[in-house]
Amino acid sequence: MIRLVKGKSRRRGFTLIELLVVIAIIGVLIALLLPAVQAAREAARRAQCTNNLKQLALAAQNYMGAVGTLPMGMSIQRSARAPGSGLWTNASCLVSLTQYAEQTVMFNSINFDVNIFDGENITINGAAWSTIWCPSDSGVERTQSIGWVLTTFTPNYPMQYSSYAGCAGTWFTSQFAGTNGLANMNGVLYSKSSVRFADITDGTSNTLAFGERAHTIIAPGSRNDWHWWTSGNYGDTEFTTFWPINPTKKLKDLGGISASVYIESASSLHPGGANFAFMDGSVHFLKDTTDTWQNVPTNSPAGAPNGVTYTLSGTDNIWQISPTTKLGVYQKLATRAGGELINNSDY
Repeated sequence: MIRLVKGKSRRRGFTLIELLVVIAIIGVLIALLLPAVQAAREAARRAQCTNNLKQLALAAQNYMGAVGTLPMGMSIQRSARAPGSGLWTNASCLVSLTQYAEQTVMFNSINFDVNIFDGENITINGAAWSTIWCPSDSGVERTQSIGWVLTTFTPNYPMQYSSYAGCAGTWFTSQFAGTNGLANMNGVLYSKSSVRFADITDGTSNTLAFGERAHTIIAPGSRNDWHWWTSGNYGDTEFTTFWPINPTKKLKDLGGISASVYIESASSLHPGGANFAFMDGSVHFLKDTTDTWQNVPTNSPAGAPNGVTYTLSGTDNIWQISPTTKLGVYQKLATRAGGELINNSDY
């Protein structure tokens, strides 16, 4: 009798070299996939940022429809706790827009009889409002404690911040400006402004309303001092087009110019440019390469393009542009009644 004996099969495992090859292949695939994932995430963040700005522009339109003008970019008011200390910067345009941006509870918490920084308004200063945070501006949503603003301020006062600001035009004016200083302002949201639709003769589709102004690009040592969402002050919730978009990427040597260049200019953490809302409610992404006038660091005032002059008469800041000065598309978009011709293809 012949007996068949079945041989045992020998199971073969991975060798060390094969395992290393597999790991290397997986690493290469991850390296190839990661940029695509990051790009998709940034696209989503940019889309959310666009939606945020659109909500602000629509709120501004609703405000104008109800009141007749846009809100003041900045108002001034005495402190109820220290009336002898003089006038102080008061509420921003964002504060005024809360009731027209589905933030009724927030609006009802504001005490307009006192300065926005008086202790009675501690709730609104520390209130979180996600619409004013760009998702790419990571960290802007963190509440910080500040210990000064008004003379009788309570230590550890909570403050929230904003990634967006209203367009004051091509320059700022003093918060105490008189008639001549206010007449010199050419944007839509500035100190003591009261702009109507009829005043925007350049067309609502060619006039900037709000823009990005990244908070977390500011150095950590001074970051908490700027971009307070309730403050209408320069560098908090107003920006100008005096400097180009994202000046931190373009002006490596400022020639001693103040760091206020960075806090007063439009900027973002999106690659290649920043989002802007226009007065017609549309939102456009303006590239860093958008045509702009050329700043000259050695000119007076510092950084003024050739042909742009500045004088101070009392409390009035008066800017003038000579007829030969080249206005960039970026500057033209910031004015409400400049009479400039702009094509959509220009931006």
